[in-house]
Amino acid sequence: MARNRTAETPGRETENGLGPPPGRSPRAAPISRHKGDLPEGLEAKYLVEHDRRGRAERFHRDNRGEDALFRDHGGRLTAREPYPDVVRDMLRIADHRGWREIVVSGDPAFRREVWVQAQALDLQVRGYRPREIDRQAAERKTPAGKTAKKDGDRARAQAQAPSRMAQVAIAVRSLIKDPAAQARLMQRAVARVIRHLDAGRLFEREAGQAQTRRRDRER
Repeated sequence: MARNRTAETPGRETENGLGPPPGRSPRAAPISRHKGDLPEGLEAKYLVEHDRRGRAERFHRDNRGEDALFRDHGGRLTAREPYPDVVRDMLRIADHRGWREIVVSGDPAFRREVWVQAQALDLQVRGYRPREIDRQAAERKTPAGKTAKKDGDRARAQAQAPSRMAQVAIAVRSLIKDPAAQARLMQRAVARVIRHLDAGRLFEREAGQAQTRRRDRER
C-alpha cells in the first residue's frame, strides 16, 4: 500500500503538523478548533489567503512563492518547513486556542522544533521524544519567569494530589463493589497522578481556571 504524502511537498511521507489530541475528556478545559481563531496581531505579520467564508487559511511570508509557510485547518495546523519563527507562531495559535496538549507529526526537525519551543508555553507535546540537548535548548529558550511558574505549578499539583486521590477513592468505593477491582482502579489512578506530578501539570479544574484567566488577559 502506498504511503500518504503531502500535496505541497512531494517526497515527504508524513505531513508536518500539530493539533490537539482526539477524544478529550468533557471535563477538560474548553478548546477552539475554529479556523481563523488567531492571537491578536498575528495575521498582520503575513500575507494571508482566506477561504470562501473569509477565514484566514494560508499564511505566506511574501508573494513570490505558491506554497504557504503554514496552513490553518481549524483543528490542525500544518507547515511546509520547520522555520523557527513559523513554529513559534503556530504554537501561539495553539496556546490561544487552549491546546494545552498537542500531537505533533512530520519530519524530525519539525517535531524537535515544536517540542523545544512548546516548553516556554507550558504545552505538552506528544510525538517527539526529546534528547538531552533538546532539553538544554528548551531551558535556554524559556524565560526565568516561565521556569519559576512551572516550578510553582508542580508544587501546586503536589499539594493537590492527596485530596485528588481521596476523591478518587470515594468514587471507586461507591461505584465498584469488588475489592479486587477497586485495587486495580486505584493502582491505575496512582500511576496517572504520578505521571501528572512528574510533568508538573495542574489538575483539570485548576488548569481550566488558568486558561480562563489567560483568555481574560488577552481580551
